[in-house]
Amino acid sequence: MKMLALVLTVLLTACTGSAPPASPPAASPQPAGPERPMDEVPAQQVLSGGDREYRFANGCVIVLEAEQAVVKIESASCELYHRDIALLYASGD
Repeated sequence: MKMLALVLTVLLTACTGSAPPASPPAASPQPAGPERPMDEVPAQQVLSGGDREYRFANGCVIVLEAEQAVVKIESASCELYHRDIALLYASGD
């Protein structure tokens, strides 16, 4: 019985004697611009014929038809996600 008490005492001492878990690292500050390019919000403009133009920071310009969300013009610097963003914004109009 004394041996059992001794073993339990040693185990409890070993368990409580460990160092507390390390605190999580501090979060790094968010960058000023969008973290991912597909998070970019384009500059929107309605052209004289009613077409909708979306301009992105990299020079991509996408023009959509006035009545439907159909791509009319797309510049060469556009990526697929630029078209997706423009169509998403147009669907909210």
